[in-house]
Amino acid sequence: MSFAFGMTCAVSSFSGTGIWTPIGPYGGSVTGLALSEVNPDTLLAVGRGGVFRSVNAGSSWSRVEVGLPSALEPVSVAASTTSSVMYIAERRRIYRSEDSGSVWLPTTSTGAVEEFVDFSLRRGTDNSVAVASHDAANVSTDGGTTWTAALSAGTNVDFSNIEYASDGVLYLSIAVSDPSAFAGAVVLKSVDAGASWSPTASQPAIGGIRHLVVSPVDPKTLFASGSGKVALSIDGGNAWTFVELPDASICNTNTMALASDPSVETALFVGCGYRGLFYSTDATVASPVWRSIGVMEGFTANGVFPAQASSIAIHPSYAATPTVWIGTPEGGLFKSVDDASHFIPINQGYESTNIRPIVSHPGDTGASATFLAGYGDALSTTTIPIFRSQDSGLSWVPSAQGISPSQIRGIAIDPTTVDTDPATAEDFIAYAVGYATGIPLPVDRNGGIYKSMDAGRNWVTIDSGLPLLGLAHRPFMGSVRTVVVDPRSCVTPPPSGPCPIGGGHLQTLYVAGAGVVNGTYTGTQTFVAGRIYKSTNAGASWLRSDNGLPEPEDLGPTGSDNFAYTFPLTALVIDPSDSQILYSGSVLTWFPEDFTAALPTIANGVFKSIDGGTNWTLASDGLPTVAGPKTSHWDVLALAINPFNSQILYAGITSIASSVSGAHVFKTTNGGDSWSEASVGLAGRDVRSLLIDVADASGNTLYAGTGGDSANPGGVFRSVDGGATWNSVTLNLPPTATPTLSIPNRGLTDPVRILVGTRAGIWDYTQVPDDDADGVPTSVENVIGDGNGDLIPDATQPDVASVQWFPGTSSADGSQPNPPPPVWVTMNIISTPGSCDRFNDATVRQASLYPPDPIGTANSLVPNGLVRFALPNCAAAKVRIKYNTVFDNNWRWRNYGPRIPGEDASFGWYSFTGARLIDAQTWELDIDATRQGNYRDDANNILFVGGPSLLHDFIFDHGFE
Repeated sequence: MSFAFGMTCAVSSFSGTGIWTPIGPYGGSVTGLALSEVNPDTLLAVGRGGVFRSVNAGSSWSRVEVGLPSALEPVSVAASTTSSVMYIAERRRIYRSEDSGSVWLPTTSTGAVEEFVDFSLRRGTDNSVAVASHDAANVSTDGGTTWTAALSAGTNVDFSNIEYASDGVLYLSIAVSDPSAFAGAVVLKSVDAGASWSPTASQPAIGGIRHLVVSPVDPKTLFASGSGKVALSIDGGNAWTFVELPDASICNTNTMALASDPSVETALFVGCGYRGLFYSTDATVASPVWRSIGVMEGFTANGVFPAQASSIAIHPSYAATPTVWIGTPEGGLFKSVDDASHFIPINQGYESTNIRPIVSHPGDTGASATFLAGYGDALSTTTIPIFRSQDSGLSWVPSAQGISPSQIRGIAIDPTTVDTDPATAEDFIAYAVGYATGIPLPVDRNGGIYKSMDAGRNWVTIDSGLPLLGLAHRPFMGSVRTVVVDPRSCVTPPPSGPCPIGGGHLQTLYVAGAGVVNGTYTGTQTFVAGRIYKSTNAGASWLRSDNGLPEPEDLGPTGSDNFAYTFPLTALVIDPSDSQILYSGSVLTWFPEDFTAALPTIANGVFKSIDGGTNWTLASDGLPTVAGPKTSHWDVLALAINPFNSQILYAGITSIASSVSGAHVFKTTNGGDSWSEASVGLAGRDVRSLLIDVADASGNTLYAGTGGDSANPGGVFRSVDGGATWNSVTLNLPPTATPTLSIPNRGLTDPVRILVGTRAGIWDYTQVPDDDADGVPTSVENVIGDGNGDLIPDATQPDVASVQWFPGTSSADGSQPNPPPPVWVTMNIISTPGSCDRFNDATVRQASLYPPDPIGTANSLVPNGLVRFALPNCAAAKVRIKYNTVFDNNWRWRNYGPRIPGEDASFGWYSFTGARLIDAQTWELDIDATRQGNYRDDANNILFVGGPSLLHDFIFDHGFE
């Protein structure tokens, strides 16, 4: 039998030449789904990859993020039942759109301290909204312009849902009941728009509510779920009864979603944990008739187990038009048009797959190259764990037949099993590692190590030798993060260097990950599963190989169960000249908020083995330390070893537990004996990946992938001098974490191509000549020539960037009927108090990519767009921006971004007081990294976005309109 889940492949007709572009695979995380009842073909779906809209009932999706932070983390979405108004609630901010998501504007802050957990819009209205955070509830009757009726939960209560019934009554649920708060109630009610709250007359006999819904048909019919149970009230909470589910254990103590039929008040969809979806046309009777919806109905992400439902949208005329849409936590979107009897995936254009590893065939080049990619970070949910492309990323298909892990964190190809023909798609051996939580039953858990003998089409689990743990007594070592293959472990290795193609299968492998700690407090804790395992028979069996890595450290106070741990092992590399030498990177986990506890002294950072992984010693001298102790170093999230000089290594460093931000790379030139920082020019929150370009025989060309957020974007950075300096190559890339980098094999004269795994899928970049590394291709700067008039070609000056831009178009060549004349812009650093000597990522962006300026007209910023540039290793600079257009006194400079550097909640338009018009064509900008004008909260890196705006009646000039 074949399943529709195979249709989730992505098809891309473009690649990233000079700019990052997404190439799939489509699907992935869905945290919210809303249907426009005014136009049921219009849906809004949100997930870790962003915000997407479909105008054809889910057949295709496109991004709709104008006005939203570029690293949005949505909690809930809602659509008006009477107009095109839509809302998105993210962690601490609510955004409103009046045009079904085309443009978003932030509402006024509610003042909530804790993060939002739920949002509700009253049926039949545009402006009556309510939002709940973990500890408070707020209500607005004017679409978020003002908020009133804040309710405090107290210290021991955690709100879970807020629901606006169509009659105006508000219901609020509590995740964990507390006898000292609200008399132990789990459902509260307000009949006066949130001015006062009280427990409903009776309470469902559930210790805490996970989901609460009100029938769209009858405002007094409520459904509540928690602890694997569903309760029903048909009188607004005056009385509750239990809904009889199809099996006492069917929800595995866990309901994922509830949805009430919009046409029949008694009908109910229940998303039951690992068991798929259930539907009853009358859930109010004593013994409801339930219909099971799972694999046989096409509701499956991996083809093996049912998908889980995170969000459910039902056609407003469901009886007449039996269409239902389902969003899943990590398995994408599904649709049924026949009363949930058959489902198909509907993910075209929905970019929310969280890709961790990407590996490319080590010999293939060109259009038939094979890539493998793994889905990461999914927990307790079914996914498509591995994708394969055999056409160089043009399309992707699920590729995990035989296994069903929740996530994949590492993939490796045995290079001795490929052939020398770059155009063939031969079978080869591949290994993958990840995490299998045990879905649908604990017995389904495995050790998270997998092998394929046919290029990733079919896989088997290879976890023999891992300890048998848990109630199911299954092989387990926690989350397995990385796998590496010893390149010299064929049967007859050559005198030096790696085993050749056709030299026989490699036999020695290492896997590294979290390990497992015994879970009881006895004054000491130990790892009952190791953090590194080794196989010398191609994965047939494994032996623990982490002697020397520290056991947990008790930080006290006595009896507090407060330990520091050196785990997980996040990176593992093998010395290419001596495969007995290995290096591993580790993360220090501890809880610094406990001020009575001791500081950790546990060894952490980089560890080294010189005996093939049998023993490990700390090799972190020179890495920064946590809170002073010499052995507790910062976390190492990435490692790279120079293939031409194995004494040189690079480490991506951060400190997760102590919230130390900033992207840092450290370098050793003596095999880990000592380290020194090599971070000049890097920006972002942390370094997640490092990759050395093997085409550069010096080993000095390397790439770093950094994580970030809207106000401090991460990206990809390139160094051509062994890490001494870094330049950003990040245009158009999502600002969040880049957990993996891959450079596909290429011909001698081919340009560098980079693939990046993000939480919005795989993004592709093909390098174009850019001699001065300012982000503007040399060919573009040569068209302008000498924009600043200093008699030196702009293409040779890193402190000058000249951009040719075509207003009103998104294409680089301005292709459109009767295009407007191009605008050219020259950016020039003219003086600095420090070392600001170069631009990165210089470009001009359309004003339509940003929300409307509240003090301008629709066209105020359109003619010239907004300049965007980065100034690496720069604390302050004077920059001149010269246009080939003329400005008069009606023009003012406007910036977009965080008004407070690094503060995501402060995004908006403001007047940049450091800008002045010095002649009819030239603006001069005085930029200080620590002041308004810089996106980042980084005193040594500037990211600037702004442009001239035509404002005839300019009144405000203080930057906070």
